[in-house]
Amino acid sequence: MMQFLRTVWLCSVLLGSIGVALPVVTPAALARRREAPKVVKVTAVTLESENIAGVWYHRLTGRLINETDQPARNIQIYYEIYAPNSNRIVDAGSTTLKSRVVNSQAEAEFLIIPNAAGRVKITLVEWLSGDRDYRSHPQMQEFP
Repeated sequence: MMQFLRTVWLCSVLLGSIGVALPVVTPAALARRREAPKVVKVTAVTLESENIAGVWYHRLTGRLINETDQPARNIQIYYEIYAPNSNRIVDAGSTTLKSRVVNSQAEAEFLIIPNAAGRVKITLVEWLSGDRDYRSHPQMQEFP
């Protein structure tokens, strides 16, 4: 037991003499940790349907925002469309904003031509960040 206490005492003296300190977590640092991560996300979606000569045409438009601190390129948006009165998927797909660069804190619009109408759910947004690394945001948000 005495050997153990001597070891603990020696370690505490050594750590104190070389100036090693444990990091202090301030309330501001805790608040930053609890913040939602900065991502590229879809903020609005509208699905319009039109019957022309007995054929239904659908147009899905939306807006997204780049909340990150770097430009986002090659943004890929994945979606699902559900039947109006059930949870049955009637269409799913994705679209890419290939030639667009969305700067930090900027917004962009997108257009998708789906095969059906119903409730829209954005499932995932992927992008190429400024450091050339692919990032993603599993949005999983339904829009009316």
